[in-house]
Amino acid sequence: MSTTAEPDWLAVVREVDDGHEYLRKKAEESSDRRASAVAGAAAALGRGGRDAVAEQLGGASVRTVDKAIARAKQGRPYSSLPVDLAERLLALELADLEPLPADWWTAIAHLAGGTAADSTWLDDPAERLATLLEDAARTRGSRVVLGPITAAVRTFNRPQALAVLEAIRQNTIESLPTRR
Repeated sequence: MSTTAEPDWLAVVREVDDGHEYLRKKAEESSDRRASAVAGAAAALGRGGRDAVAEQLGGASVRTVDKAIARAKQGRPYSSLPVDLAERLLALELADLEPLPADWWTAIAHLAGGTAADSTWLDDPAERLATLLEDAARTRGSRVVLGPITAAVRTFNRPQALAVLEAIRQNTIESLPTRR
């Protein structure tokens, strides 16, 4: 697997763009969830429900309630999972990770720094990370003995490998478990 390191600024731009897309999707999801709640309340109240819901919304117009009902009828699903679920999952995975020597984490962070994970990382992120480290070391002429490091990386389960990559991306390698 050949990897081409992208400039740091481009990685930042991609990260920001991904963040904007995430926030846009969360806003859409929130609007769908709100519409579903409003439509459900209006239906439960029966005749006059639209007026009652509008009033309970702090004097919103019936037209606003009608728009919410129309949106809810589109049937777009929304997630009820907490927004920070991914971050909490990754933190749990890091807590269960086998501790590695601090200099190994430093080498991994140095060689994988600037790497942006996308959907191609879902299949086998541990193998992909290990291969990325080997390719980066070869390309940069690194003197780090990678054999034991990449062997350890290959033992990471899927969420652990992604959690490590995210810790590197966030420049928080001190959160990675270190062997004393």
